[in-house]
Amino acid sequence: MKPRLISSLFCCLLLVFSGSSFAQSQDVITETGVLALMNSVDRATRKKNLAGMIAPLASDVKIKLAVSASGSDKEQVVNLNKEQFTDVTRRTLRLRFTYTLDRKNTRVKIYDDNKTAMVTSDLYETVTTARGKLRAVSSETAVLTLRDGKLVFISIESRMRFY
Repeated sequence: MKPRLISSLFCCLLLVFSGSSFAQSQDVITETGVLALMNSVDRATRKKNLAGMIAPLASDVKIKLAVSASGSDKEQVVNLNKEQFTDVTRRTLRLRFTYTLDRKNTRVKIYDDNKTAMVTSDLYETVTTARGKLRAVSSETAVLTLRDGKLVFISIESRMRFY
C-alpha cells in the first residue's frame, strides 16, 4: 500500500480500536462500563499501543471502513477481520507520525438483553507526518457484547471524510 493510504487507513483504524480488557467479569452491560471501555480505547489509540488496540476485539469482529476525500464523490470501502486489522496497524505504527483524536457526541444504547450495546460517536483526528498534515472526521457505530464476562467489539463501522 502507498504510505498515504496506509496513513489514511490508520486514521480509520485508530479511531475505534484500542483499550484494555477489564479484569472483572461482568453479567450485564452498563453505560458506565461501555464509556470506560471507549475512554480506554481512546487512551491506547493516542499512545499507539497495538496490544491495547486489539485487546477488546472479538476474535470474529467485523470491521468496515468507508473513506472519502473532501471534494470527491468516490468512497473506498475496506472490510477487515481482527488478523487483518492487526497486520495493517502493526505496519502503520512503524511510520513516524504524531496523532490527535477527539471523540464527541458519544451515545450508548443498551439493548433489552443487557448483553448487547451500540455506541455511536463522531471522531475528529489529525495525523502529522514529515510530508504534511491530514485531518479527518468520522461517524462511527460499534456493537459490543459480553463474552465470557468481558465487553468486546463484535462489529465496527466507520465512515471517514478527509478535509
